[in-house]
Amino acid sequence: MIVAFFLSVSASNAGWFGASLGKEPSLTVFGQTLTVPVPSVVLGAAAGTSVGARASSSGVGFTLPFCKVGVKTPTLTVGPKEGKINVSTSGVKKARSGASKKAAAKKSKK
Repeated sequence: MIVAFFLSVSASNAGWFGASLGKEPSLTVFGQTLTVPVPSVVLGAAAGTSVGARASSSGVGFTLPFCKVGVKTPTLTVGPKEGKINVSTSGVKKARSGASKKAAAKKSKK
């Protein structure tokens, strides 16, 4: 019933509610988006044989013999359509629009 509510509301109020899956799953409620990147896990010889750990404002990770794990921090995008900002442990930054994200992705593929 709740899913039906969100599906019907997202159709009538485009951009207010939604969810997406992929490399960076996100949930949008009342136009504010929470993005939580999927943790990366590598097992086997590709992970290496050393021991180590790292922590920064962008995420944390650790390495054990034959096991490597990395977790990026989530990002919250808030504000009106024309002035959205991203809030994360890396700081507060102006959000990129969908068109500029596509242009940047196209440029990085070249």
